[in-house]
Amino acid sequence: MSAEPATPASTTRLYLDELSAALERAREANAESLPAAARIIESVVAGNGIVHAFGSGHSQLAAMEISRRAGSIAALRVLFDPTWGAAEHLEGYGEALVADAPPESGDCLIAISQSGTTCAAVEVARRARAAGAQVIAVTSLRSSRRARPRHSSGLKLYQLADVVLDDGATGPDPGICLPGLAECVGPTSTVVAAALLQEVVVEAVAGLTARGIKAPVFRPNSQEGGRQHNDRLRARYRQRIGRIVR
Repeated sequence: MSAEPATPASTTRLYLDELSAALERAREANAESLPAAARIIESVVAGNGIVHAFGSGHSQLAAMEISRRAGSIAALRVLFDPTWGAAEHLEGYGEALVADAPPESGDCLIAISQSGTTCAAVEVARRARAAGAQVIAVTSLRSSRRARPRHSSGLKLYQLADVVLDDGATGPDPGICLPGLAECVGPTSTVVAAALLQEVVVEAVAGLTARGIKAPVFRPNSQEGGRQHNDRLRARYRQRIGRIVR
């Protein structure tokens, strides 16, 4: 986080500098966690399981970033939050979101919560663990360890995870302070979470390829044969992924 208030003359690249620093912190913090998370996803895809991704509010954007796009894996389902975080601290809401199609044994869950205290994320992670699915958490360990639990279980997201991807935040998000303004600007947590997840997907696909397994990766629709290729992948996973809103 920026230590001193910025001067107006320096604001042109303040966010990009802060983002670069945040990405570097995340890179260093996850030297072991990134390959561990990639191995989980690699194993799930190789075993014909499904990768579920969940975040509420802006954390949902990180989940959607790796979903249904060229370069992403078809074996991925976003557990969509239609309230966009408005109900994320209502106990029972996370359970309701996964009630119809919960993660199963042989699947994995990516749960994203910068604070790690979001009730919905805790409940979705608990449901996944109870079903025998592995959990990958994307959170700020520093913020989460300092925060008061919000769920009545007293649990935080990182305590339910098999692997934790730490976004490396050193303070509140957003963290760029400007003179004369009480509020800070320039949140980086969603961008960093998305970058970590893209890295995990790339490493998982690399692992599958090294094992001689053709990874179910979407192609650009504009590429020759791309739309037909993508239709075949969607048909392959439609039985389990076709039940979502997005």
